[in-house]
Amino acid sequence: MPGHCTFKRTPLSALLLMIISSASGWAAEKNNADNSTLTVTASSVESDSGDADSWNQVAKKADSVTKSTRPLIETPQSISVITQAQMASQAALNVSQALRYNSGIGAEGGGADYRFDDISIRGFSADEYLDGLRLPTVTYWSRPNYDTYLLDRLEIVKGPSSVTFGQASPGGVVNLISKRPTAEPIHQIFVSTGSHNLFETGLDLSGALDNDEHWLGRLTGTWSRNDTQVDYTKYKHYDIAPALTWQPNDDTRLTLLGQFRKDPYTGFYNQLPLEGSLIKLAQGNYSDKFYGGQPGFDYYRREQASIGYDFMHKFDDIWSVHQNLRYLHTSSDYQMVYPNATVNDGSATVSRDSMRVIESFNAFDVDTNLQGNLDTGPVNHALTLGVDYVHDDLRQNSGYGTASDISYLNPDYSTPVDPLLIDNHNRSFMTQLGFYLQDSMKWNQWILNLGGRYDRSQTRSQNWVAGSRTELNDYATTGRAGLMYHFDNGIAPYISYGTSFQPQAGTSFDGNAFTPTKGKQSEVGVKYQPNGLNALFSAALYDLRQTNVLTADPEHANYSVQTGEIRSQGFELDAKANLTSRWLVNASYALTNPKVLSANDDTEGKQPVAIARQSATLWTEYALPGVLEGITIGGGGRYVGTSYATTDNSLKVPAALVYDAMMRYRWQDWQLGLNLQNLTDKQYISNCNDLGCHFGLRRQLIATVSYQW
Repeated sequence: MPGHCTFKRTPLSALLLMIISSASGWAAEKNNADNSTLTVTASSVESDSGDADSWNQVAKKADSVTKSTRPLIETPQSISVITQAQMASQAALNVSQALRYNSGIGAEGGGADYRFDDISIRGFSADEYLDGLRLPTVTYWSRPNYDTYLLDRLEIVKGPSSVTFGQASPGGVVNLISKRPTAEPIHQIFVSTGSHNLFETGLDLSGALDNDEHWLGRLTGTWSRNDTQVDYTKYKHYDIAPALTWQPNDDTRLTLLGQFRKDPYTGFYNQLPLEGSLIKLAQGNYSDKFYGGQPGFDYYRREQASIGYDFMHKFDDIWSVHQNLRYLHTSSDYQMVYPNATVNDGSATVSRDSMRVIESFNAFDVDTNLQGNLDTGPVNHALTLGVDYVHDDLRQNSGYGTASDISYLNPDYSTPVDPLLIDNHNRSFMTQLGFYLQDSMKWNQWILNLGGRYDRSQTRSQNWVAGSRTELNDYATTGRAGLMYHFDNGIAPYISYGTSFQPQAGTSFDGNAFTPTKGKQSEVGVKYQPNGLNALFSAALYDLRQTNVLTADPEHANYSVQTGEIRSQGFELDAKANLTSRWLVNASYALTNPKVLSANDDTEGKQPVAIARQSATLWTEYALPGVLEGITIGGGGRYVGTSYATTDNSLKVPAALVYDAMMRYRWQDWQLGLNLQNLTDKQYISNCNDLGCHFGLRRQLIATVSYQW
């Protein structure tokens, strides 16, 4: 049966262990390989992380754990880096697609709907950051979206990270890193076409603006439009991201970062009722092409703009100051009809509702820290002492209504939808002030990371129609500790512990405001960076818990108490290796076991929905030699195991195995690339919840021609 896979018998983890155990042999082969190398037309800049090689997919450093550049092999915590080279090679059009080949991540919660990122890490919804500064949460329709072509890399920090980021999901965060100006010239243009009338073009220009290289500039932009696998729907956006760096000397650098994006068409709502998608019906089932909205009535328009800077100044060889600041504005106008429930009369009919939500969002973020690199006797300290501030302001106006039922087998959209009355007017503010101290100590081959943070946050909400106002003040202290030993052979076992917090709105029956949820994680793992081989292997075992979770108040109907607790335990393997100068491999495996430990309803003892128990990926590329020099072929597979579809765990979403393939040909300054995602055009359901299911993305062909000079 196509797509069937039983990991109990053939786990990808065995492949990873085999690669790790034979790494020294691969290193010897690499040393004997010829001088040909894999090449990808991708603009990976020489950033603070140091991963400047334009084809390298094996990152060695990251900034997101301690707010200073640290080698991954010296970081006692799970962290992964997705380079621009990997995003380009796999033709990832958005952040969610870029995360598909990483362990422990639910990358496509929306299935074929990628209006915005819907990401989970280790069983919990993930937060997103851009250049280390917080982005709006998933509760906003106006939250921004980013084209991967504008990014240098993605850094995924797994587990509680409040010491670095303040309020954050216990599962982890995804930090998007923008492309920065480079002294080395970059000149690239590309054009892509493909399935569903895809057309995209973009440019990336970077270099020094004066002979002394005191001024550097970069301009990156894209324009894209495409229809989708769902009838009557399409995406269209254009982005531009200018950046300017001033570096009068080696001790001072100021980089201005701007970005503007407009989405005249922003896709579709992909959720369909359980009955007729996961639950098969005698009268017929939903097609993944079915549009449950109303053509001519629905629209979703979004704009985003930001301006900010990244400043660094070295006082001497020990101390330096860093400041990162950004102002972000987003707005959206979303009017839609959406399927609500399958009518239970055997008529193949779906009921529908309507809504319109208009949002305007403003965010100001600033992070200032003092960093020091000093020695106390034989111990080296990398100190970071800082303060950050966040202010969010959201205005939301909305209205809701109903729409006519339609047949999902032979839809007739001729019945008009009544105009919506905008009768809900709300405004909310969130401020957060945090103070943090971190110290990464190194003594001989021992590495000890310690960090602590104190946060004060306030959330205020106003309902202008009801005339009500609520205010919630929260205070939290979080910490992190990690210990690692780095052997000479490249093996580095570690143990770590971290905590996090997340404010939550609302009050209990007695009127007391809810306190933040708390996250805590214990993790043990090992990393391996073999000598003589461009590779990084990692394995981690974790126990992650979230407390103060809201659950039903057993004594007062329609109220909640904070006695809930969720646990997620798991095991993860990741391997990235350039096994030879022509052959690279990227593999991962994750076993995720979430469970509701405490709840005052029938969810206690159950597993949360939409979290696959097992997942595995394998991606490889090989540059052909001889007369076929310049051609690279590759491909991979993505396995997502079964997950529960409903909170009572009565239904499961079947497992799915999806294949991808790529080929590119480089001739002088030109490159032609072909990518096939979901090679076999498999129809599958990516995930479900009590309200409905999301179909996965069907086969996508993307052809790209690029020119670099």
